[in-house]
Amino acid sequence: MMINRLSPSYGQLDASHCRKVIFALITLAAIIFIIYGNSFDCSWHFDDEPNIVDNPNLHLREFTWDNIKQALYSDRNRPKSLYRPVACLSFAINHYFGGLNVFGYHLVNISVHFIASVFLFLFIYHTLNLPSLRLKYAHNSYFIALLAVVLWSINPIQTQAVTYIVQRMAGMAGMFYIMGMYLYLKFRTADIRYQKALYFILCFFFTLMALGSKENAVILPLSLFVYEILLLQETTAQNLRKIFMVFFVVTGTILILGFSHIYSQGGNIFSFLDGYENRPFTLTQRLLTEPRIIIYYISLLIYPVSTRLSVAHSIDISSSLFHPFTTPISFIAIFAAIFFAIYLKKRRPLISFSIIFFFLNHVIESTILPLELIFEHRNYIPSMFFFVPVAMGFCYLIDYYRAKRVMQFIIIGFIVFILIGLGHSTFMRNFTWKNEKSLWIDASEKAPDLYRPHHNLGRYYGDHGHIEKAITEYETALAKPFCNRKDESFVGYYNLGMIYGGFKDYEKALLYLHRALALNSYFPSVYNNMASLMEEKGKHELAYEYLVKGIELNLYSPELFVNLGLYYLKKGEPDRAIFWLKKAENEKRFAYNIALDLGIAYKQKGLYGRAVIYFKNALKYGPRNITPHLHLAEVFYRAGDHKQAKQETKRIIRLTQGKEMFDKIIHDLSTRDRSSKIRPCGTILIPMLRDEYLRESKTLKEWGELLNQKDLLLKGKKRNDDNDRE
Repeated sequence: MMINRLSPSYGQLDASHCRKVIFALITLAAIIFIIYGNSFDCSWHFDDEPNIVDNPNLHLREFTWDNIKQALYSDRNRPKSLYRPVACLSFAINHYFGGLNVFGYHLVNISVHFIASVFLFLFIYHTLNLPSLRLKYAHNSYFIALLAVVLWSINPIQTQAVTYIVQRMAGMAGMFYIMGMYLYLKFRTADIRYQKALYFILCFFFTLMALGSKENAVILPLSLFVYEILLLQETTAQNLRKIFMVFFVVTGTILILGFSHIYSQGGNIFSFLDGYENRPFTLTQRLLTEPRIIIYYISLLIYPVSTRLSVAHSIDISSSLFHPFTTPISFIAIFAAIFFAIYLKKRRPLISFSIIFFFLNHVIESTILPLELIFEHRNYIPSMFFFVPVAMGFCYLIDYYRAKRVMQFIIIGFIVFILIGLGHSTFMRNFTWKNEKSLWIDASEKAPDLYRPHHNLGRYYGDHGHIEKAITEYETALAKPFCNRKDESFVGYYNLGMIYGGFKDYEKALLYLHRALALNSYFPSVYNNMASLMEEKGKHELAYEYLVKGIELNLYSPELFVNLGLYYLKKGEPDRAIFWLKKAENEKRFAYNIALDLGIAYKQKGLYGRAVIYFKNALKYGPRNITPHLHLAEVFYRAGDHKQAKQETKRIIRLTQGKEMFDKIIHDLSTRDRSSKIRPCGTILIPMLRDEYLRESKTLKEWGELLNQKDLLLKGKKRNDDNDRE
């Protein structure tokens, strides 16, 4: 029997209904914002950097269509494909209002979690008041709905979806998911036609928004189908045909959406298998391992103590159906839970739905896709109804002991104790997310055999100047047996190569960079840095070979283009330099270097007007840098504009801070080596600087006299060079 409308008694809400709902909203807001109140200053972490911090596509500065479109297509690896556009647009708007200040991002994340909790409460509350459930649960519907939602929203396992900024993608998918479910319920129970149409349109809209936040929301139509057959209509013989028709339509819709997404990314039905090439497990091993992980997720939801929660979990891969021995047990437990849910569908349909919903919504991320094995945020949507049976159980016990007030107080006290414990655990868990150091120290202690925690801790130490600690952590990471990707240790070798290169220990640097190349030969930065090392060692032709090799393997490598342009500038071949520098001209990361080098190239060609334009552009990106001013003074002098040259000389003197900077400028101007062609001309600039200094105070006069000595020395060297040439 189809349920098209609610009975009159359901529609006639008592006078306290609105007050109850408002109280629930206030309660949820207070609890959520209090327990997440210490997370507003938690730093960027892990995937936050490539997805947000280092992603210029999301750095929205103006509300123009081009900038918004850039945010919608923010995946830098696939710039022509939409990438979770709803979530990415929210990051872009965050950046527009607050830049990279984490406060605004956390405020939005917590607000998303609050809204998801509100709609989850409304959905459970209205579900319990459906005609099929009202007789059993209406009088306790408020208590069950509010308790179930509070248990879900304050569970420490949700910190990864709320406090970890980039996982707003999971949070927003969950928020729109439950909004879509609530609006579907309103559509199915509305009496008036226009209301039904409005609710259906809104349901469809929020389904699209959920999909635009994260792809795992594609399960929403299937969840609604299960909800329909378990709670909204009876599975009588007359309805079976219609039910199966709906099932095939829903399943077909999901498959069409899924395949459309795959083909839009340039793949095919089996393209997902390509991802297993770089995983330390096969498709079969993943399918055998994931049931154990799902059982582990259940244990985390029930017993989420801080010692069990981590951003990185160590788990043995199931090599066969019977190894480890927990593999068959996990399969049996899951199948038993599903059969139990089917068995309960008549007597306890909401409990049946809650169980099926949990496993159904793990299908996308816990089956065939070559994703990493385990992440806590994957439970955000699946666990939404996990605590409904728990809340119903507590409600049953309170009713059962209604004649024994002491037992009721004990049960209520136990519930309060659990809520306080969960809230406190979530509050304390947020301290672990404070910064990269606290997060990865925690992870390395809980998963000591994993590569990633030690590597990321090493990166933190390196970024904060603790180089010895960084080396120790990188070496520790490389000694660990388990990686998430076969080539994951490549970054550790690369970072060690960079550190030893900075120490001028070229042998060790090259050793580590060669090891990095053996794992990943398509990473242009390795070739770029090996070229830099060869340049430092004076092996210029070998440096050139590395640059060319890197470009051959990766046709768009801005850093390689810039360095190849610099190579030709040092050789005195400005036309070739301009060719390569122009290829990287739109790359904002290298804007200063490109403008400066193009200015030098045009100076070498004698095109002083163009050179001035590029040197002034360089000053826009680096206004406190003296080098462009030095080049400008030289260019104006060569062009015969001595007045402008003198003004630039005065600017150089104003920008020169202290004797150390002065000595460096003079050293660069007077040194003659392979880089002389890219430096400002000392024979022109030293006399100009000397004359200007001698007009200034006593201190500057002293510097002017030093410059006079340096000028005489340079002139002597020039005469000797001229005599040698004769």
